Amino acid sequence: MSEDQKIKQLLREGIDAVRDGDRATARDRFEQVTEMDENNERAWFYLAQVVDTDEDRRTALKNVLVI
Repeated sequence: MSEDQKIKQLLREGIDAVRDGDRATARDRFEQVTEMDENNERAWFYLAQVVDTDEDRRTALKNVLVI
């Protein structure tokens, strides 16, 4: 599986986890994507929805704006 395919799969898994109410899994998947591709604005945007603190949320959203 190519890295691009892996990123798409992780994003799908993260989005599905959010829909299922599994924030921990969603956060894990979105963090994996941001580690693989720090310029993936979708992952940063979704990550902002599942982090625990306002500071982490601000950081994630700031990254979306920079990208």
